Amino acid sequence: MTVAYLEEKPATRLAPSTASFASGIRSVAARLLGAGNGSRPLSFVGSNGASGQSGSGSSRPGRPQAVGNYDGKGTYIIYSIAHKLFISDFNSNVNRPIKYIRFSNSGPLCHAFDSEAKDGHDLIVGLSSGDVCSMSLRQQLKDPGHEPIEPQHFINNKYKEGITNSRCTGVAWVPGHKGLFVVSDADGNLYVYDKSKDVNTDWTFPTVEDRSEIMISHAKSSKSNPVARWHICQGAINAISFSPDGAYLATVGRDGYLRVFDFAKEQLIFGGKSYFGSLFCCSWSIDGKYLLSGGEDDLVQVWSMDDRKMVAWGEGHKSWVSAVAFDSYWSPPNSAETEENTNETMENTIYRFASVGQDARLLLWDVAMDELRAPLTSSSSCSPTSSSGRSPSTDWDSTCPPARVLRPSPRMQEVPKLLPLATQPVGADPLSALEFTSESILAICREGRITIWPRPIDSESNNDQQHPD
Repeated sequence: MTVAYLEEKPATRLAPSTASFASGIRSVAARLLGAGNGSRPLSFVGSNGASGQSGSGSSRPGRPQAVGNYDGKGTYIIYSIAHKLFISDFNSNVNRPIKYIRFSNSGPLCHAFDSEAKDGHDLIVGLSSGDVCSMSLRQQLKDPGHEPIEPQHFINNKYKEGITNSRCTGVAWVPGHKGLFVVSDADGNLYVYDKSKDVNTDWTFPTVEDRSEIMISHAKSSKSNPVARWHICQGAINAISFSPDGAYLATVGRDGYLRVFDFAKEQLIFGGKSYFGSLFCCSWSIDGKYLLSGGEDDLVQVWSMDDRKMVAWGEGHKSWVSAVAFDSYWSPPNSAETEENTNETMENTIYRFASVGQDARLLLWDVAMDELRAPLTSSSSCSPTSSSGRSPSTDWDSTCPPARVLRPSPRMQEVPKLLPLATQPVGADPLSALEFTSESILAICREGRITIWPRPIDSESNNDQQHPD
């Protein structure tokens, strides 16, 4: 699921909240997701882009409505089912998508929208064939038909490398690099494309001899597209995510490892393993200091860029975690007071995030950094000692790991445990994606049902109106 803004995107917070508002965040969570323990249900707003409607969120995508008078603005929800890409108007009262795009030869599996692109192609779609289509969302909305309008088709000639399991698993625009996007695949490779270059040029990359090792190769011709191939792991890359400034790229894979790369230097910074099985998702905090991941161990992990390791894990899901996201729009009551004490702000930072899983549950979390009891040390002070030959627990007690080292999972008792503030069942089908907007929280299941919840109104402002001095 992708939320596309064809107008000015709502401003995100430049920094998370502070611990001086811990009671505020808990009261907000209680009003949003019940009394803080998940005992009360969420109020339903709509499904598949509808609003102002009561129900359980169980309606399925119906027949798309006509696009109507498209003015080039608005907020849209993009999601895929089978061989179709659906587009819903986020602010519409119509409980159906306004358009779908049909892909005849292969199904759309992933997509990304470039909010910085004011014109031209701003939407990329990864297909089950391993190919990628780029197109203009504005053009698609103007046309009532169901075929892609003026798409660019980036054909991935992986058959030359003897690769058959080549479906796309993730696509992402590179922040701060106009026209660059990356595509991850089920073969453990990641390809870097430039949308300004010819899409029909031939390309080849060196054969990967050891598929368990990282290997980065560049195209021999400056005209080739893709411009580079990163072989990252043996097995599928399940998800990718760029830090907000585009400096770092995070990947999670079937092998259970989170890997973080310096994108410009093309270097592995650090990596860590799940407690069990594959990792399916990852997401950055708005300040780029922390990462979330989730997967087959039913847990949510919090990773620190400064410490280059897991600093907390959260228990609450009853099945695999399929999506995680920080809430970059949330701001606490009286947030202006955060500037009064800079030192306290730095020490008492609070982050809010959410997760959804195959247990059809939405979980809301917060984490205060001063409660983790983990030393926050800069990477420059880390010892370059290799971790080979040491037990996982002994190695975990060191301040932070050597650069470019994939760490084993730490003992659970050595890492702070988090519990969710609230738990909300959402229908019966497994949930597959999660998004925060400035006004709401969205979750989607595999069948294409989108459930939307509004953000609560600030209780303090309400109290002031009800009880004036």
